Amino acid sequence: MKMNIKEADLIFLSKEYMTSVYEMEDILDLPAAAYYHFMSCEDEILYVHKAGKMLGVCSIGDLERFYEENQKELKINQQYTFLKKIDYRMAVEFFEHKRTINEIPVMTDENELAGIIRYEKEEGLRNKQKRALKYARAHAWHMQEIERFVCKTKARVVFYSYCHTKVMKHLSEQEIGILKKRREKADSGICADRLGLSKEEWRKFYQLYYETDIVETMISEMDLCRPVVKNGITTFLDMDGKYYHFKNGYRVTPNNPAGADRRIIMYGPCIVVGGYCKDESTIAYYLQDCLNENHDMEWKVLNKGMYDPNLCYGRMFGEELSANDIVIIWCVKKPKIDKRMRNVLFQGDLTEVFLEIPSLTDNLINHPLHCNHIVNQKIAERIYRDFCREKVLEVPKNSSAPEKIQDYYIRWDVHEYFMGYFARYGLHKENDKSLVGAIVVNCNPFTRGHRYLIEQALGRVDRLYVFVVEEDKSYFSFQDRFRMVEQGVADLVGVQVIPSGSIFYQKILLPSILKKKQYRL
Repeated sequence: MKMNIKEADLIFLSKEYMTSVYEMEDILDLPAAAYYHFMSCEDEILYVHKAGKMLGVCSIGDLERFYEENQKELKINQQYTFLKKIDYRMAVEFFEHKRTINEIPVMTDENELAGIIRYEKEEGLRNKQKRALKYARAHAWHMQEIERFVCKTKARVVFYSYCHTKVMKHLSEQEIGILKKRREKADSGICADRLGLSKEEWRKFYQLYYETDIVETMISEMDLCRPVVKNGITTFLDMDGKYYHFKNGYRVTPNNPAGADRRIIMYGPCIVVGGYCKDESTIAYYLQDCLNENHDMEWKVLNKGMYDPNLCYGRMFGEELSANDIVIIWCVKKPKIDKRMRNVLFQGDLTEVFLEIPSLTDNLINHPLHCNHIVNQKIAERIYRDFCREKVLEVPKNSSAPEKIQDYYIRWDVHEYFMGYFARYGLHKENDKSLVGAIVVNCNPFTRGHRYLIEQALGRVDRLYVFVVEEDKSYFSFQDRFRMVEQGVADLVGVQVIPSGSIFYQKILLPSILKKKQYRL
């Protein structure tokens, strides 16, 4: 389809008005700087300079590929298209050919950036690019965390993944349409209590497990599966329902043998925990069945999956594991294995399991990871065959003591908030050897006493950050307090006043003061 871009739609923005020009000397972390720029601005290309000279460009697509492919270094593209003068006709021709790009640089005869010609991109396409970039960055971060876990744990590790693209390509257009329609119904609120499936579709999904009230009961019990967070590590509250049972923070596997002293521990998203399935139809349950039948009841399978992918991997870091334990990690994509990861036994690909199931959509809700007992059983049987082939269960037990890597975890969403906060106020640029200090103030209102304390702190450091508590729980509003602090220290060289964001709260920092009727700090 031809794009209807006209010369009148284009504008020229000269270099001095551009926010997308970066000096390499000022960037401590180029991928992070590029990410937060693309997510907060409408620019889709960074123009990277070194010693004042144009080095190359980095597009939003370049950055997405960097994260998707888990590259070690974000390379600057030095082979980019540009114009040698402000020529709107040539720019239109370029945009017609490169439909995902909405700007093109204009270079001088001395090969210096003069500015860019651009047009306003359709908002839906821009948001789609940002979502894809955000997903790629989150995925890359999770993969790095998995690698960090493997390098630090004593347990032996097995990775499993599947290729979502291959599974979806295997489906017919009609089957893909069915899954899409279910998602749309659920998202729109139509039949939301049934997740977009008709009564007949639910019958096909549960098959022999189908009961009159199974859908309503299953969904209501899922709503009661409350996660709790302690030190950033998420577990489940104990629960004793009809279909769902949780104990000691994880889902019960009913056929665990009482005397088993060796563990296979499963981590991963909803398919691992067994959403929409009974305790007796999870992957862990079927794998335990295979072990009970063939291995003298010495192994027990623990289901430590979580419904939210953002939460499912952090549990591993707070787990007490030994060399006698086998850890199964369900990954979105295959991690890159290097020589540091010596305790990885093998990687398994479960794509074929999905492809071999007839009428696959009858066994799914709206996604391959939202599946029924048929898929779970096939996956468990495949895992067991892999374990037998690789002789995973034959390693003799040793005297290794269980250890945890750490007793806290910083989740992706928390990490992302802080990284965004640092980037927003330039805190990520602290790459020199200056002595830096920070103080937190409420200033309700700003007084000469506050000024004195700030001067004293500044006298001990080269640069001082003053964080103003960002809450409206004082007599003066945050905006008024922030303005007073800014004006009160405007003449002090080396002081930067910053909103505290969600980092500091009055109820944490100033509990005794908040009990008073008169605020004087």
